[in-house]
Amino acid sequence: MHERRRIDRIMQEDYLDDLEARATDEIRAMRDECEEEESGVSYARRVLQGRLDILRAEAMRRRDEGNEVASSILERLPSILSDDQRAPVTQARVTRFLVPPNARYHRRDVERAGDPDALTNVTALSDAKLDELVADLSDRERELSANRRALLDCVDTLQTELARRYKSGSASVSEVLARRR
Repeated sequence: MHERRRIDRIMQEDYLDDLEARATDEIRAMRDECEEEESGVSYARRVLQGRLDILRAEAMRRRDEGNEVASSILERLPSILSDDQRAPVTQARVTRFLVPPNARYHRRDVERAGDPDALTNVTALSDAKLDELVADLSDRERELSANRRALLDCVDTLQTELARRYKSGSASVSEVLARRR
Protein backbone atom coordinates (compact mmCIF):
# COMPACT_ATOMS: atom_id res chain seq x y z
CA MET A 1 0.00 0.00 0.00
CA HIS A 2 1.27 3.47 -0.90
CA GLU A 3 1.54 5.82 2.05
CA ARG A 4 0.36 9.37 1.38
CA ARG A 5 2.73 12.26 1.73
CA ARG A 6 2.28 14.25 4.90
CA ILE A 7 1.14 17.34 3.00
CA ASP A 8 -1.54 15.29 1.25
CA ARG A 9 -2.80 14.04 4.60
CA ILE A 10 -2.79 17.54 6.10
CA MET A 11 -4.65 18.97 3.09
CA GLN A 12 -7.51 16.48 3.46
CA GLU A 13 -10.81 18.16 4.32
CA ASP A 14 -11.17 16.12 7.51
CA TYR A 15 -7.71 16.94 8.92
CA LEU A 16 -9.10 19.53 11.35
CA ASP A 17 -12.31 17.67 12.17
CA ASP A 18 -13.28 17.15 15.83
CA LEU A 19 -10.51 19.29 17.30
CA GLU A 20 -12.47 19.71 20.52
CA ALA A 21 -12.42 15.93 21.05
CA ARG A 22 -8.68 15.55 20.44
CA ALA A 23 -6.04 15.51 23.15
CA THR A 24 -4.04 18.69 23.63
CA ASP A 25 -0.79 16.85 22.86
CA GLU A 26 -2.28 15.69 19.55
CA ILE A 27 -3.25 19.25 18.65
CA ARG A 28 0.27 20.46 19.46
CA ALA A 29 1.73 17.67 17.30
CA MET A 30 -0.63 18.59 14.44
CA ARG A 31 0.39 22.24 14.71
CA ASP A 32 4.06 21.30 14.70
CA GLU A 33 3.72 19.09 11.61
CA CYS A 34 1.81 21.85 9.81
CA GLU A 35 4.56 24.34 10.68
CA GLU A 36 7.25 21.93 9.46
CA GLU A 37 5.36 21.31 6.23
CA GLU A 38 4.84 25.05 5.70
CA SER A 39 8.56 25.58 6.18
CA GLY A 40 9.32 23.03 3.44
CA VAL A 41 6.75 24.51 1.07
CA SER A 42 8.07 28.02 1.75
CA TYR A 43 11.61 26.96 0.99
CA ALA A 44 10.62 25.27 -2.27
CA ARG A 45 8.59 28.35 -3.19
CA ARG A 46 11.60 30.62 -2.64
CA VAL A 47 13.75 28.37 -4.85
CA LEU A 48 11.09 28.44 -7.55
CA GLN A 49 10.73 32.22 -7.28
CA GLY A 50 14.49 32.59 -7.77
CA ARG A 51 14.29 30.56 -10.96
CA LEU A 52 11.34 32.61 -12.14
CA ASP A 53 13.23 35.83 -11.42
CA ILE A 54 16.13 34.65 -13.59
CA LEU A 55 13.86 33.63 -16.47
CA ARG A 56 11.89 36.89 -16.29
CA ALA A 57 15.11 38.90 -16.19
CA GLU A 58 16.27 37.13 -19.36
CA ALA A 59 12.96 37.93 -21.06
CA MET A 60 13.33 41.58 -20.02
CA ARG A 61 16.96 41.64 -21.20
CA ARG A 62 15.82 40.44 -24.61
CA ARG A 63 13.20 43.19 -24.82
CA ASP A 64 15.83 45.79 -23.86
CA GLU A 65 18.52 44.37 -26.16
CA GLY A 66 18.48 47.45 -28.39
CA ASN A 67 19.32 49.60 -25.38
CA GLU A 68 22.72 49.80 -23.81
CA VAL A 69 21.10 48.66 -20.55
CA ALA A 70 20.95 45.04 -21.70
CA SER A 71 23.70 43.40 -19.69
CA SER A 72 24.32 39.71 -19.22
CA ILE A 73 22.27 37.65 -16.79
CA LEU A 74 25.43 36.62 -14.98
CA GLU A 75 26.39 40.27 -14.35
CA ARG A 76 22.90 41.04 -13.07
CA LEU A 77 22.41 37.85 -11.01
CA PRO A 78 23.07 39.45 -7.59
CA SER A 79 20.45 42.14 -8.21
CA ILE A 80 18.01 39.69 -9.83
CA LEU A 81 18.06 37.44 -6.79
CA SER A 82 18.06 40.20 -4.17
CA ASP A 83 15.06 40.61 -1.94
CA ASP A 84 14.55 44.14 -3.28
CA GLN A 85 12.83 42.63 -6.32
CA ARG A 86 10.06 40.99 -4.28
CA ALA A 87 6.56 42.32 -3.89
CA PRO A 88 5.77 43.58 -0.38
CA VAL A 89 4.50 40.97 2.07
CA THR A 90 0.91 41.61 3.09
CA GLN A 91 1.06 39.76 6.40
CA ALA A 92 4.16 39.44 8.54
CA ARG A 93 5.17 35.90 9.48
CA VAL A 94 8.34 34.58 10.97
CA THR A 95 10.05 32.61 8.23
CA ARG A 96 12.95 30.26 8.78
CA PHE A 97 15.78 30.85 6.35
CA LEU A 98 17.56 27.58 6.97
CA VAL A 99 16.90 24.63 4.70
CA PRO A 100 14.15 22.71 6.49
CA PRO A 101 14.68 18.96 6.91
CA ASN A 102 11.68 18.02 4.74
CA ALA A 103 12.47 20.52 1.98
CA ARG A 104 13.77 17.74 -0.28
CA TYR A 105 10.24 16.43 -0.78
CA HIS A 106 9.01 19.80 -2.01
CA ARG A 107 12.18 20.51 -3.98
CA ARG A 108 11.47 17.41 -6.06
CA ASP A 109 8.22 19.04 -7.15
CA VAL A 110 10.12 22.20 -8.08
CA GLU A 111 12.74 20.18 -9.98
CA ARG A 112 10.00 18.54 -12.04
CA ALA A 113 8.43 21.91 -12.91
CA GLY A 114 9.62 23.19 -16.25
CA ASP A 115 12.95 22.14 -17.70
CA PRO A 116 15.50 21.54 -14.93
CA ASP A 117 18.41 22.26 -17.31
CA ALA A 118 16.96 25.52 -18.65
CA LEU A 119 18.80 27.73 -16.18
CA THR A 120 22.20 26.36 -17.15
CA ASN A 121 22.03 28.21 -20.46
CA VAL A 122 19.04 30.52 -20.29
CA THR A 123 20.33 32.72 -23.10
CA ALA A 124 20.14 29.78 -25.53
CA LEU A 125 16.41 29.26 -24.98
CA SER A 126 14.05 30.30 -27.73
CA ASP A 127 11.59 33.06 -26.87
CA ALA A 128 8.75 30.52 -27.05
CA LYS A 129 10.54 28.11 -24.68
CA LEU A 130 11.35 30.94 -22.29
CA ASP A 131 7.69 32.04 -22.24
CA GLU A 132 6.57 28.44 -21.74
CA LEU A 133 8.92 27.97 -18.78
CA VAL A 134 7.81 31.22 -17.17
CA ALA A 135 4.16 30.15 -17.53
CA ASP A 136 4.83 26.65 -16.14
CA LEU A 137 6.82 27.91 -13.17
CA SER A 138 4.28 30.66 -12.49
CA ASP A 139 1.53 28.03 -12.32
CA ARG A 140 3.61 25.92 -9.93
CA GLU A 141 4.38 28.98 -7.80
CA ARG A 142 0.65 29.70 -7.49
CA GLU A 143 0.07 26.09 -6.38
CA LEU A 144 2.82 26.31 -3.76
CA SER A 145 1.45 29.66 -2.56
CA ALA A 146 -2.04 28.15 -2.20
CA ASN A 147 -0.61 25.19 -0.27
CA ARG A 148 1.37 27.53 1.96
CA ARG A 149 -1.72 29.62 2.65
CA ALA A 150 -3.73 26.48 3.50
CA LEU A 151 -0.98 25.28 5.84
CA LEU A 152 -0.82 28.67 7.57
CA ASP A 153 -4.61 28.56 7.99
CA CYS A 154 -4.28 25.11 9.61
CA VAL A 155 -1.60 26.43 11.98
CA ASP A 156 -3.83 29.37 12.88
CA THR A 157 -6.83 27.08 13.53
CA LEU A 158 -4.77 24.74 15.70
CA GLN A 159 -3.16 27.64 17.56
CA THR A 160 -6.60 29.15 18.19
CA GLU A 161 -7.80 25.85 19.65
CA LEU A 162 -4.75 25.65 21.91
CA ALA A 163 -5.25 29.26 23.04
CA ARG A 164 -8.91 28.50 23.79
CA ARG A 165 -7.85 25.56 25.96
CA TYR A 166 -5.24 27.61 27.81
CA LYS A 167 -7.74 30.40 28.42
CA SER A 168 -10.43 28.02 29.68
CA GLY A 169 -7.96 26.15 31.88
CA SER A 170 -8.49 22.79 30.16
CA ALA A 171 -4.81 22.86 29.14
CA SER A 172 -1.80 24.32 30.88
CA VAL A 173 1.17 26.11 29.41
CA SER A 174 3.22 24.94 32.39
CA GLU A 175 2.93 21.35 31.02
CA VAL A 176 4.73 22.42 27.86
CA LEU A 177 7.38 24.34 29.77
CA ALA A 178 7.99 21.40 32.14
CA ARG A 179 8.56 19.04 29.16
CA ARG A 180 11.11 21.36 27.60
CA ARG A 181 13.35 21.40 30.68
